[in-house]
Amino acid sequence: MTSQLISRESRQLNSLESAKTAPSSEVNFGDDPYLSKVMRSYQAAQQVEYLHLQAEIEVLLQQLQTIKQQRLKKKTS
Repeated sequence: MTSQLISRESRQLNSLESAKTAPSSEVNFGDDPYLSKVMRSYQAAQQVEYLHLQAEIEVLLQQLQTIKQQRLKKKTS
């Protein structure tokens, strides 16, 4: 289970890296190249943080499901 989440997160991070290197014509932040660079990095950092949080939520949900299943088995035993 955990290895599936890690590989999924890795694929998502690779997609983000590809998006970060997109031509600047696709992302328009005005004529200021510094602002453009800062905004792209800020967005990428937020996306990476979001992916990490999303993966953590999935792990916690799976742990919760496992605990529920264990409790059900104890009740039926």
